Amino acid sequence: MNRNINKIFLFIASILVITSVSAQNNQLPLHGTYNFRDIGGYVTKDKKKIKSGKIYRSATLAGLTPEDTLLLSLLNNSKVVDFRGPKEIAYGPDILPKQIKHIACDAGSVDGMPDDWGSMAADMKKSTVSQSDEGAENYYRNVSSLADRYKPMFQELLDLPKDSAMIIHCVGGKDRTGIGAALIEYVLGVGQQQIIVDYELTNKYRKSYNEEVAIILVKKYGVSPQRAKDYGIAKGKFLLASFDALAKQYGSLDLFIQNGLGLDAARINKLKELYLE
Repeated sequence: MNRNINKIFLFIASILVITSVSAQNNQLPLHGTYNFRDIGGYVTKDKKKIKSGKIYRSATLAGLTPEDTLLLSLLNNSKVVDFRGPKEIAYGPDILPKQIKHIACDAGSVDGMPDDWGSMAADMKKSTVSQSDEGAENYYRNVSSLADRYKPMFQELLDLPKDSAMIIHCVGGKDRTGIGAALIEYVLGVGQQQIIVDYELTNKYRKSYNEEVAIILVKKYGVSPQRAKDYGIAKGKFLLASFDALAKQYGSLDLFIQNGLGLDAARINKLKELYLE
């Protein structure tokens, strides 16, 4: 029993430390995942700030430990929005406390296995970094499913109970989650430069994971060290490719927000009331 009490005090201490850091250093100490962080702290163009402790972004939650799920409970999380496809979810179901509702928003998700290193290695050996970047930008430019994927996310944010928090995630917390977090930040009024900063912070919080995958790619599959080093890197130009594609399809990013996501001025103001301070 004393051991459990000590764990609780440890996690409460961790939360106190987390709430005192800036938005650029806000990863939470979970053992069973990576890239789990609070998007609170970013300042909007009208000098307001996203509330901390309300919206978290993460990689997969399939490997959470009992201590991790305790922390999620202590952080008052009540919803998880999961951008993975059905096969991905079946392969690695989220491990969550019972009180957290799981919501699948998988429209248009690439529904493959998250550890299919063989196919990825074969592609990497046939392409240069420049060609790989071009392929990533093409992936981000395919915005046909974004309205269906992210419109429910915003509805969940609008319906979130006042004293609770929500997590968004996919497999690695970079692509689908990166776009989702960027759209939330944009709607709340964060400038493009800061949105890119948050997107590219994935490189900091996935560093160890990316390095582990790179070793597998080199030693097991014969990928060159230079190519393997580029695995999983979040580059701002990828996210901008999505924004540009949305602007071309809808007339502007603001028109996508309005017509694609169904967020009129009243709903945007409500989101700002809920998530800005």
